[in-house]
Amino acid sequence: MAGTTTSSNTESPGKAPSDRPPPPPVASPPPDAPATVTEAPPTPTRPFEPTDLPAAGREHHIDTHARQRVIGRRRRPMLEWAAYAGAMAAGVIVLVGRFVGDALRSDASHITMVILGLFVIALVKNFVDTRFLARQMALADRQIDQLRRANNIFVFLQTSSPSLFRDHIDNLYEIFRRDTAISQDNLVTLMHTRLMARNRPVDFASSVLVTLGLVGTIVGLIVSSGAINQVVGGAAQAETADMLEGMRKAVGGMGVAFYTTLMGAVLGGVCLRLLSNLAETNTDHIVAHVAELTEIYILPILRRAARLNERNQQTRRVSSKRSPEADLDARRAEPLPADDPAPVTAPGSDPADVSGPAG
Repeated sequence: MAGTTTSSNTESPGKAPSDRPPPPPVASPPPDAPATVTEAPPTPTRPFEPTDLPAAGREHHIDTHARQRVIGRRRRPMLEWAAYAGAMAAGVIVLVGRFVGDALRSDASHITMVILGLFVIALVKNFVDTRFLARQMALADRQIDQLRRANNIFVFLQTSSPSLFRDHIDNLYEIFRRDTAISQDNLVTLMHTRLMARNRPVDFASSVLVTLGLVGTIVGLIVSSGAINQVVGGAAQAETADMLEGMRKAVGGMGVAFYTTLMGAVLGGVCLRLLSNLAETNTDHIVAHVAELTEIYILPILRRAARLNERNQQTRRVSSKRSPEADLDARRAEPLPADDPAPVTAPGSDPADVSGPAG
């Protein structure tokens, strides 16, 4: 066997010839035939949903340390409100507490009573708003864990309770279904606007209390000026009783002016203003907290799904524009099965014209 070579088309000695003839040669296209570009057959595509976690190969494993770092930066609105309210109550009692009873007794115009009533209503409203912010902040932290366990945005939207965080993700999901450019900037602005609108009545009440204090000042001065006229008239007529009554009214009018100004400034200009600013700070923080959680854990998923959808749409557009000849070439480019000796012919040729070697 040394020094002897055999052709690839000849059988080795001592072996029976194969019953299967070798595959015939592939006919080449004519020289003047136009060159064709062979494309792979399109794969079936469908719109990608961010709920297709295993099929899309999407990982939604929230890093525990990163999540704890984000949660650790959040505020405690109710604890802060209690601290502010306690400090202000102590300051009001120490500084002006002894004047509250006198103001209520000496104020014949009842403006001080109106100021106290509006202050209590605004205080309750501020407490309700602060509790709402604290609840929404806690819900956002719990629902990010719920989303991690569900590992499916659609299931999370169907099973989670209503919250700012859930509504924000729902809006982003609707944007994803309609557009490939997904951004939360406008949604964050709208969320902040709605939350600030909840605090606007308290801010308005603060201004109203200060204004009522100024109104009380004017009313007190008017009462005092009338009483002074009575004192002057009594002095001209030498009526001691009228003079004393006029002086009493004048002093009472000055008391109304001073007490209403004090109550309006302390309760409205100081207490409600501080609580309103605290609510605005907590509002800014919860909006930033929801936006941060969404930017880290939700938007990358939706943007990746949008890119896959856009890629699938481009594939469908390319396959729809392909000519029938290109489809035929693509099918002919596929490898033949092992048990199929049929030849592959060029476009326009007759399979009967292609003959193989004799068996």
